[in-house]
Amino acid sequence: MDGLAAWLGPGGVSDVLAAVRDGRYQLLISRFADEGALWLITLREVDPYDQPIWCILVIGMAIGLGITLCKQISTLYDHPVKTVTRVTLKNEMVFPAVTICSLNQYIRDRVPDIPIIEKLLLYQSQYANMAKGSGLLNKSLDLDNFTDVSGDDLVKIVRHAAPRLEDVLRQCTWEVHGYNCQDLFRPIQTGYGTCFVFNGPDIEPDQLAKAVSSLSMLRVLVWTHNDKSYYSRVIHGGIKVLIHQPDEMPFPLYQGWYVRPGVAASMALSRSDSKGLPSPFKAFNNGYCVDTTAEGYINPLKRYKIYTEDHCINDCLLENLEALCNCKHYFALGDRPYCSAKQLLSCYIPKSMNLDIADVQHCGCGKECNTVTYGADISYADFATDFVEEQALRDGITFFNHQLRNNIVNLKINFKSLNILEIVQEPELTKMTIIGTVGGQMGLFLGASVLSVTELIELVLLLVLRPMKAWTSKVLKKMNGNKTATEEESSPNSQ
Repeated sequence: MDGLAAWLGPGGVSDVLAAVRDGRYQLLISRFADEGALWLITLREVDPYDQPIWCILVIGMAIGLGITLCKQISTLYDHPVKTVTRVTLKNEMVFPAVTICSLNQYIRDRVPDIPIIEKLLLYQSQYANMAKGSGLLNKSLDLDNFTDVSGDDLVKIVRHAAPRLEDVLRQCTWEVHGYNCQDLFRPIQTGYGTCFVFNGPDIEPDQLAKAVSSLSMLRVLVWTHNDKSYYSRVIHGGIKVLIHQPDEMPFPLYQGWYVRPGVAASMALSRSDSKGLPSPFKAFNNGYCVDTTAEGYINPLKRYKIYTEDHCINDCLLENLEALCNCKHYFALGDRPYCSAKQLLSCYIPKSMNLDIADVQHCGCGKECNTVTYGADISYADFATDFVEEQALRDGITFFNHQLRNNIVNLKINFKSLNILEIVQEPELTKMTIIGTVGGQMGLFLGASVLSVTELIELVLLLVLRPMKAWTSKVLKKMNGNKTATEEESSPNSQ
């Protein structure tokens, strides 16, 4: 009752209690009107002609305050969000997974001389699209003249023909220490075939490599085998480098950076974390994000251990293709049997060529709320000068031969800085911000404050105190009377 005591003045508390006890409520209202924070609404000492004007202004301001409050509450239930960007400094960071894929999917000498295998690899390649467009390749293929190869045999053939880790990765260095590349990298099956991953899904979380300074650098000497190339999905020479989270699967067909052979390439990485608000907030203008960290969340995907938008899209498209052909591609994950060569040529490949953005949208895959992405600033230099190459040949270092510029990539990867750019969504409006806004609007519209409301609440409580007290006393008196009468009636019977 401090607010009420302030406008009652000295002895105010005793006066108000006496007024409540005696039922003199007019005194309370008079004191409140004369000395409270809202004393202007009484207009007792202003010119009579100003009183209507003041009343209109006060009523108009009260209406404006009400409209503002309604808009605030309505906006609150629309769940608006705001985006906050900040930079977090780290002493150490988990190094991302680094996946390296040779753009040459098959070593020519390892591909068996089987006609249907040649046709299969040709029709899946980018070169086939160019040849068809030029009229050099028939769009229809008569498979009756070919001997089929089973799916299981096909898997053995393509994996035998694929570049092996020791073929591709010649030298590996981590944090200035040299390692056997087999100790740092693992083969990983992707939609592009066999690639090689550092810090990948097979590594336990507590065993992941961490970056603690600019010396935390991965260096790899890669041999691309351009001189032994064959039909591949893309016609380019070099490698594809993908930077991703350790627990995510890479998708070389549409992710990563190309690095051409004959260069020393340096990739300076930066990390960006995005944290969106789950439903009922709209993380995006056109929809909600998928909260994979919610309690009880179950991953709906069949082929991937964790949910991401990319995983979901690939899982959906593969499921649709496999349902149509009743088999899976030799690079695909899943439980269905592998397609034979004829099944791939007659069904799987033609159906996959007809996929478009509508099929992706039909999958209905939402973006996960929390994402981690990596950017890279890439710089290049020639792998070696002419003098070094000539001197190496004179010294008998056969590594520097005439094929070097067409096959070698010297790749270095490190963090630009141990910082994380965080893009975080927060509620734009909360109940507390509404209270703060309404408090400011009260001062703007009515010249009032929270103290004024407190005074008014105190007055209302005091006004209802006496009637409640009288009603309570009356009820108790009636109950006591009924109890006494009951006891008197039961007393003779007990005797």
